[in-house]
Amino acid sequence: MKVGILGSKDETFINDVISNLSGVEVEFLYFRQQVAPIAGDHRVIVDRASFCHTFLKETMKNLALSGTYIINNPFSATATNKLIDIGIGSTLGISFPKTFVLPGANLTEETEEWVGEPVWERIVDEVGLPCILKPFDGYAWTNVYTIDSLEELKRVYYSISPSQVMLVQHLIRYEDYYRAFCFSKKDVLFVKWIPKPFSMGQYLYSDLKRIESMKDTLTKLTIDLNICLDLDVNAVEWCIDEDGHPWIIDAFNEVPEINKEALPEAYYDWMVQKCVECVEDKLHSNQVNKTVFLLREELGDSVFRIYPPLT
Repeated sequence: MKVGILGSKDETFINDVISNLSGVEVEFLYFRQQVAPIAGDHRVIVDRASFCHTFLKETMKNLALSGTYIINNPFSATATNKLIDIGIGSTLGISFPKTFVLPGANLTEETEEWVGEPVWERIVDEVGLPCILKPFDGYAWTNVYTIDSLEELKRVYYSISPSQVMLVQHLIRYEDYYRAFCFSKKDVLFVKWIPKPFSMGQYLYSDLKRIESMKDTLTKLTIDLNICLDLDVNAVEWCIDEDGHPWIIDAFNEVPEINKEALPEAYYDWMVQKCVECVEDKLHSNQVNKTVFLLREELGDSVFRIYPPLT
């Protein structure tokens, strides 16, 4: 049984994971054209690249259908976004900032029957100022704006790609900010984080006294969220406001950046080990990625007996 790696050969984290996979055949993947239906000979693939190329994402989906276990589930990764995260997380009792969803600004005569311009005054009244404007499917703090006035909100909104769905959120005044790294939907590590855009955030050794009374609850909510999203590797961003109330700011990170130079050594080593355990667990199991489809095993052979054999 082989493990495939879809990612950069220069990434320190993935190379450290490979070094700790003893007795396992591992190879980096490279794709050209594919013959449909797509199948492969890898039991597990660690996917840290398909998010940046549609061809790779669709290939991962098809390999998952053929029985390869993909970390992370490509169907979940394609389906989720910040709006979906809020909907799922809210059913679990997780607090998210007050949020409005805005349609893209490309309103036309064909769509005006169903989609209208936002009621800006209501938005500002309910979320307050300053507020946050960001894409509903953004990542890595890209195109995240802090807005100070109604006029600025309109100006920035109309300057963004006209097809881009946006979120306006209440700005949480936080005292502490944590990234909760979750592996295998069961192992969680809270790392104190100073958030900054363009991967410039700083990780610190974490004094968890401030969340000691709620740590077990936050751990359970983080695990429950990852079970619902069906993610084996994720980084959930929790912040604690001035009143000690926890909020999730970002619930989904398809490929969490795990930078050896940025993380305290003990935390980095823990993440490497948990990723290794996740890969080994899937390698020696018959688990498959969840999909929205019913496959033959789920339908049962009796369904197919009403048809003559195909040749």
